[in-house]
Amino acid sequence: MNLNLSKKFSFTRERDFVIFFILCFSIFLTRCTSHKDGTQTIKEVSIQTKLGDITFLTNECKLQSKILVFIHGSPGNGSDFTMYLEDEEFQRQYCMIAPDRLGFGKSKLNQFHASVELQSEGIVEMLQKYLEMENLSFRNATIIGHSYGGPVAFKAGVQLNQWEVMKWKVVLISAPMDPNFEELRFYNHLARLTIFEWLLPKSWIHSNDEMFQLKSDLKNLENELYQNQFPILIIHGDEDGLVPINHIHYFKLKNYRGLVKTYILKNGSHFVPWTRYTEIKNIIISEDIE
Repeated sequence: MNLNLSKKFSFTRERDFVIFFILCFSIFLTRCTSHKDGTQTIKEVSIQTKLGDITFLTNECKLQSKILVFIHGSPGNGSDFTMYLEDEEFQRQYCMIAPDRLGFGKSKLNQFHASVELQSEGIVEMLQKYLEMENLSFRNATIIGHSYGGPVAFKAGVQLNQWEVMKWKVVLISAPMDPNFEELRFYNHLARLTIFEWLLPKSWIHSNDEMFQLKSDLKNLENELYQNQFPILIIHGDEDGLVPINHIHYFKLKNYRGLVKTYILKNGSHFVPWTRYTEIKNIIISEDIE
């Protein structure tokens, strides 16, 4: 790697660590003092799946023709997307569902196992059960994954597009997809020391386990690229210090047969869903023309 590029990437990575902790605190405050721009009630629902109980946030879905499903990164939970669920413009157009992934937030998994496939299976089963229970069907369906939630959303998209009733688009925000650019950091190894595992919250331990498994999981997803062609929308910041922007070229390099459209956010960090909220919102809405 070019020395200057290496220094720049190291700087942006350190900066993103700082942003990460600030955002964690900010999101915590938002949960405690959340303001509501929209008029709909955001409710919490729990659905039992064969892998465990999945809890999610959702708005009023009965009169909508579109659905957005938000998949959070690692760690995190569905309430990370509260600002989207409470946005009046989103509420007018979409049924929105933001689950806590298995082993995170309020979703229960008796024995945690780090697996992109396991996470996607749980989300797909939850969606099937909830939509059937509420007798919901949509003409326009989108699943959005941020960071680790990206490969989970992609794998869920593979499964969801096997339904005959709805066709799904996948949106990948700051998402790792190319196993060649996935690497462990020094702190991943530190977090596996007994003393740190004793101190860290379970969600952080689960997150660290996911990082150790991610490269292998991404390699396993490669076969899906050749067997599917649903549309994919990629959104990535050009200064992402945690997931290099190189990941955006993966689908082209693998000759993915579906439509792929990419938005690069100038000066964007890994946390663009919150730091560049308005731009992300406008992209999602503009790309969702029926």
